[in-house]
Amino acid sequence: MSGMMKLVRVHGPGDMRLDEVPAPVAGPRDVVVRVLASGICGSDLGYVAQGGLGGAEPLKEPLPIGHEFAGVVESVGAEVEGIRPGMRCAVNPDDGYIGGGGPEGAMAPFILIPNARIGATIYPIPDTLSADKAALAEPLSVALHGINIAQATPESRVAVLGAGPIGLSAVVMLRHKGVRDIVAIDLSDARLEKAKQLGATAVINPARQSMTKALGALHGHGERFGVPYVGTDVFLDAAGSLKALEESLNVAKYRAKFIIIALYHKPLQLNLFKMMANEIMISGSIAVERHAEFGECLDMLAKGEIDVEPLISHRIAFEHVQDAFKIAADAEQSAKVMLMFPELA
Repeated sequence: MSGMMKLVRVHGPGDMRLDEVPAPVAGPRDVVVRVLASGICGSDLGYVAQGGLGGAEPLKEPLPIGHEFAGVVESVGAEVEGIRPGMRCAVNPDDGYIGGGGPEGAMAPFILIPNARIGATIYPIPDTLSADKAALAEPLSVALHGINIAQATPESRVAVLGAGPIGLSAVVMLRHKGVRDIVAIDLSDARLEKAKQLGATAVINPARQSMTKALGALHGHGERFGVPYVGTDVFLDAAGSLKALEESLNVAKYRAKFIIIALYHKPLQLNLFKMMANEIMISGSIAVERHAEFGECLDMLAKGEIDVEPLISHRIAFEHVQDAFKIAADAEQSAKVMLMFPELA
């Protein structure tokens, strides 16, 4: 491959450009993938708004973005084993921090995958699985990683804070794991409707009803040391709302678990006495070292076990990427927005 191509890069706060850059060329251990679908993540919106990864230092060079993607292997380095041109694949972005601080980003027609390995970076997909749905393996595995940290079982009573793309992915993966009691919580009725379509057994909109009272009615309630609690076993936080998290912690039961998947930019003051007295567990979940989880999500998608179509709200041609980001930032009209690239005959 040679020539030039367009690549989405962040240059500063609110400054996202479609830059013309050299098309990638595979080294001995690399492959080049022709991208067919690339999802817009909440972190991508954050990178654009912040003008980078969120640190205090300004960007020294433009930041390529895009880490949820699938496509077709275009070219293969001489030392790569088990991968061939024409292989349809999804890509785990963890190695090399693709679209998250590394030199590569998947919002482009082609992307270099360094040190490509089957089952680590490159995951073959069947012809029956569309590229846009295969690209969902990334957000789905983010959710699955958090669920695994929580050790959720089919009997767990789970509340998902936030019904954006990751929260909706959590609903899907909880269903995949056989969890029978899934409550989705969000301020958007449109997103709550998608949560129901994807398998949530109940939904709560805190703008219209007390989250605590509604959870108590659904999961049971009681008192411990004179303090009220709700019977929720696991809170998966995909909202990033200090208010929702604080309210949930204040009514958590004995040995409730909190898994923080959302990105927070402000600290939360914790009631450490309540945490101690109730043995509450709080864990972060950043979804690295998830090779097996990424593969599990792809296997679920390939088998069609759960209809994930409600997760994808928009499919927009790559050349309209600026419009796609505006839609993705609007919680009322979007879930997962996919940038689509033409399939070659």
